[in-house]
Amino acid sequence: MFCLHTSKVGRLWTPPLGVKYADFMSKPNPKPQTALYFNLTVLAAFFHAFMEWLFFVTQSSSLSTLSWFDKLKVFFVTGGVVSLLPLLLLLALIIPARKWKTPGYIPAALMLSLTALILLDNFTYTVAQFGIVSTTGAWRILYIAGLAVIFYGMFRFIRRQTLWKGASYLTSSLLAISAVGGISIYAARNSALDGYSLAPFSDRPNIIIIGGDGLSARYLSAYGFDEDTSPFLAELMGSSLVAENAFPNASSTTASTTSILTGQEPAEVKVYRYPDILSDEDSLKHLPGILQNAGYQTVEIGAPSYVDARKVNIANGFDIVNGQSYENPILDALQPALGNSPSAYFIQIVVERISQRLMHIFFISDMENPFEAVNNPKARITDAERKDQIVSLLEDSDEPLFIFAHFMNTHGPHFGSDDNNSTVESPNAEEEWDVELYKDAIRNFDGHVREIYSRLAESGELENTILVIYTDHGYRYVVNARIPIIIRFPNADHAGPVANNAQIVDIPVTLLDYLGAEKPEWMSGMSLIGEEPPADRHIVSITAGSPKKIKPPFYQIKSVQVLVCQKWYVLNVQDLEWKTGEVFGHTAPCDPSLLPPEDEIRQKIVDYLEHYEYDVSGLK
Repeated sequence: MFCLHTSKVGRLWTPPLGVKYADFMSKPNPKPQTALYFNLTVLAAFFHAFMEWLFFVTQSSSLSTLSWFDKLKVFFVTGGVVSLLPLLLLLALIIPARKWKTPGYIPAALMLSLTALILLDNFTYTVAQFGIVSTTGAWRILYIAGLAVIFYGMFRFIRRQTLWKGASYLTSSLLAISAVGGISIYAARNSALDGYSLAPFSDRPNIIIIGGDGLSARYLSAYGFDEDTSPFLAELMGSSLVAENAFPNASSTTASTTSILTGQEPAEVKVYRYPDILSDEDSLKHLPGILQNAGYQTVEIGAPSYVDARKVNIANGFDIVNGQSYENPILDALQPALGNSPSAYFIQIVVERISQRLMHIFFISDMENPFEAVNNPKARITDAERKDQIVSLLEDSDEPLFIFAHFMNTHGPHFGSDDNNSTVESPNAEEEWDVELYKDAIRNFDGHVREIYSRLAESGELENTILVIYTDHGYRYVVNARIPIIIRFPNADHAGPVANNAQIVDIPVTLLDYLGAEKPEWMSGMSLIGEEPPADRHIVSITAGSPKKIKPPFYQIKSVQVLVCQKWYVLNVQDLEWKTGEVFGHTAPCDPSLLPPEDEIRQKIVDYLEHYEYDVSGLK
């Protein structure tokens, strides 16, 4: 029973009979305080997810091509998953929090501190090109001290918070929406490779694809250039299938390397440039996955971010990517529930962005700057190192190998060379796109291919290896110039020229044809073995625009090109410009009277974009 006493100063309340007043007041009901900790933690986690989502949704990113409905789904699902770790930490601290209160605020304060660290790093790197990634040595201690100060401030801030009565409804709603989004993704999962495997065959030759970045056929002596830039490739062509008039399907490295690995054009998979990704079942439709299922050891030797199966979301395909095991604890944990959805990929990015920064400032591992690793010849790994990795794999592997390597010395605008004896001098060496240095880089690439070929011959593996030489795009990213495609099969099978137009997406189909496998329905290329491609074949290539110009209705697309025989037709969908021209050095030109009229090709481009669900009303 409760005793109420009334006096002039108001009512006085006494505790239940047998309970001391001091004891009663020292043991408040823990439920409201626990709810406060829970709500603060969830809201802090969703705030972190929102700030990361806002950062990516407002620039060129993996979210760019998604509808706003799907973009919002990514946010809510990410917020729910990001909440799990701080909530687990809160669960571990809840018992001491009931006694001392202070531990209960730690998860929320920690989440806000990490958010502040990311925001600060984004700001300083965007404004001053300075951030955690550029900090070396003992200077990292400043970030450790700064993080401690931020945490102290956030902890004091969190302790002062008292949430409104509806806070629990808000957090419950956020988690419920996240759960609904996750369930919808789970229900839509699909394994694209189910039911598809290579037909039985006795031989599984090694497959080595070597790409030289930005190789234009017009600068290769093997393709008729008057300077001796590629003597070994010229020799190799004598025992190889050679596409005399081959063209890329994309202007960017990321899109083009994705095309050769998937056998699909950029518009089919919505990958036009870094950081576009393969989503859902597209992330499972690719050549390395097929070969991995057939018992191949699959290895990618590329470049951070731009030629990186992990960054483009090629799932279940490579055993090793850029020197690291493809195993990813984050994706491995998410894949059973979220598959290879944009949400799963975005969660991986969010977690990696904070974990890489923390490991860098705490001296655990160095954070890599992908832009420097690709565009600065002095910062990126050398092509000599890539060559040595290929040789080492050939020497050590007991399984058939699939190696996808991308050499970077010929990457512009600044070209590199591993040849310390090079005597090339150029008055424009410090300028971008210096042609003399470009030709020297081609000679360097030619030498590396020669060494790999020699090792194959010396080890007895040459006639057990398919060697493919190709490039991602032409010099200065053009798509209307011829590129090399050279395929050397065991015992020089199928050697000879392919005169009519070929394209990069033909390569995986050709390889599967040689292995005796049927072409998967998702691959859009054709085999170059046997019959010539049709003379009037239409080849579609897409040039990606500047990230600053990404906007509806065509987003990353700047222009679409259709190439027929020696003539190219280009519609710039950003500036609404139409151009045509002829390919330099085409070796199998058609009679001009047989070429399609411009109006027909322009309509084909409009229909092509409409087929892939772009709003073409502005083009009609």
